[in-house]
Amino acid sequence: MTEHRYQQLRGHLHYLKLAAVADALAPALEHAEREHPGYTEFLGALMKTEVDATEQRRLQGRLRFSKLPARKTLEQFDHDAQPSLDRRMIDELATLRFIAEKANVLLIGPPGVGKTHCETPFRNVVLGVGQAGAGGDGSDPKDSLTP
Repeated sequence: MTEHRYQQLRGHLHYLKLAAVADALAPALEHAEREHPGYTEFLGALMKTEVDATEQRRLQGRLRFSKLPARKTLEQFDHDAQPSLDRRMIDELATLRFIAEKANVLLIGPPGVGKTHCETPFRNVVLGVGQAGAGGDGSDPKDSLTP
């Protein structure tokens, strides 16, 4: 590919706001010259790059909007911090089935008993930060949220 054609293609990608594809274009073209993938495979790999970048930007936006006090995941949840919590209940909530069932979860208690400690990992999972959980129907829980 001539340098002029390459720069023109990058310009079109930036104009279309496909910055991740524009950034990945040179290595993708080099790979294509070496490996000779099919057109669909080549284009699919470039589009996946853009989709991944878009998902990452959206995740960062959800995190900023959430104003979560901490970036805790379910794996980091400290069951010993509040021994009176029923571990089975926490494990059940970790399935995020309540989202698919459109059920409410209320954490009630006086200040300082750990309500935020309990809910932050679940919010992180729904926002896409922690381990990916599935709704009761096997779908991604964040797909059921409205912005």
